[in-house]
Amino acid sequence: MKVRIGIMSEPLIRMRLLAIAQGKYTPQENEPKVWYTSINAISQILRPENIELLRLMDSERPESVTELSELTGRAKSNLSNTLKALSEKGFVRLEQGNGKAIKPVALFTDFEIMTDSELEHYLLQLSIEQSAA
Repeated sequence: MKVRIGIMSEPLIRMRLLAIAQGKYTPQENEPKVWYTSINAISQILRPENIELLRLMDSERPESVTELSELTGRAKSNLSNTLKALSEKGFVRLEQGNGKAIKPVALFTDFEIMTDSELEHYLLQLSIEQSAA
């Protein structure tokens, strides 16, 4: 399960979203689905231990956070915080499991990080055209 992650400045990410919403830009099939503003921002969430956790979740398929805690040897509270952060960034889905248990599901285990100067150039041109109109 591989995801493409794009790096672009925040203003360009916003510009891209607006262009999509206005129908002025259609994302290409091979474009990143997840966007960050810098390598530093990506590295804060995709630290080696978090990638290892995602891969463990994918291979072992724990039925609950408690089971994952036992597999990793990490405290459940610490693990819950990590899972919440990964979920908010779209790397994990937290499903309602059996009873009250929350089942963590890794959505991605491999990552391709891209910068797209062609897309950036297009968005800047679009911005210039809008300013002139």
